[in-house]
Amino acid sequence: MKTIHAAAAAAALSVASYAWAAPLEAGPPAARLGQAVELPGGTPASGKADLPNLDGSAVRYGQALSRLKPEGQAATRGAAETRIYQKASPAVVLIVTRDGLGSGALISADGKILTNLHVVDDAEVVGVIFKPAVEGAAIGKGDVRRARVIRRDELTDLALVQVEEVPAGVTPLAIGNSTTLQVGADVHAIGHPTGEAWTYTRGIVSQVRRAYHWQPKGDVRHEATVIQTQTPLNPGNSGGPLLNDDLEIVGVNSFIGEGEGLNYAVSAEDVKSFLARTEDRMIRTTNAAAGDKCEPTTVSEKRTTDPKGREMLVDRDCDGEADSIVSIPDSRRQPMTVWVDEDGDGKLDAMYFDDGQDGTFDTALYDTDADGKPDTRGFFRKGEDEPYRWEKLD
Repeated sequence: MKTIHAAAAAAALSVASYAWAAPLEAGPPAARLGQAVELPGGTPASGKADLPNLDGSAVRYGQALSRLKPEGQAATRGAAETRIYQKASPAVVLIVTRDGLGSGALISADGKILTNLHVVDDAEVVGVIFKPAVEGAAIGKGDVRRARVIRRDELTDLALVQVEEVPAGVTPLAIGNSTTLQVGADVHAIGHPTGEAWTYTRGIVSQVRRAYHWQPKGDVRHEATVIQTQTPLNPGNSGGPLLNDDLEIVGVNSFIGEGEGLNYAVSAEDVKSFLARTEDRMIRTTNAAAGDKCEPTTVSEKRTTDPKGREMLVDRDCDGEADSIVSIPDSRRQPMTVWVDEDGDGKLDAMYFDDGQDGTFDTALYDTDADGKPDTRGFFRKGEDEPYRWEKLD
């Protein structure tokens, strides 16, 4: 699937010619959403795209929703460890595959379960076991429920599983906000380390690491914002929730570092982006040597009069296909705009904005339901290459 590179971003939302009071599809920027990635009247111009900050470092943006609130979200606040376990553990499931077992978290009342992709691997159907009503009770074959794997994201190592029936009284867990998570904050994990079902551990946040890469096996190089914790994890914890004191999922426990006490969870913000997608995102990457960089290239370009400047059709992920349109006004008093084919379907579904043509993102718009209209807006902090918050547009 297509990725976005940290590069020159796009037009300011404060420009007078783009009024938010007007229908979003009416203005020139939004009118391109849903259209094919093409540049009518452009002339061939193969070569390096001369844009600020095109350094080849990939930044993933799903078409992010502002937040996900499942039905029946637990309302307990500031609970002690025993209460956190009592409230959250029924929503933590044991996932059984032909190759092993892992953990998952129920996130919706209709049976959607969040886990790691490496837990389900290439299976179409897995077994799901909910926590017995009696603490410590033995698990039998009759407790296994059939579930389908309905979505995969190879880049962030996430998967979504759908079970047909949820036991009565089991409350889904809410997806929290990992962008406000502080180093030193308490976090909690529930999972099944080495087969020890429904084990609870507690730790602290050691650091939040953006655009972090890991490559446990094969040729897939994962990338996500990850939460580094001292919460003890072991094989079998993979896919289980990392919780804050408010019983919200702030991460998905995913892998362990080589040193002692180095445990990592994929952030809730990557989870939200994953859940906003409607299709799988499978990548084909090789373990490129350190320092290798993708050099985005201009496929074609043309001069424009409104605004006066130039537009370029660009291949930003170096797969040989154009995936974005970049509009650069001659005047730096006018903003720069980038339209992107986010999901690789050949149609533009995201826009990125750079207020002062300074090479950093300011805001972004996403068409999350493929109707050609923006319905989610993201806001960036200076120096960061992914939104720190989202809001839904009416």
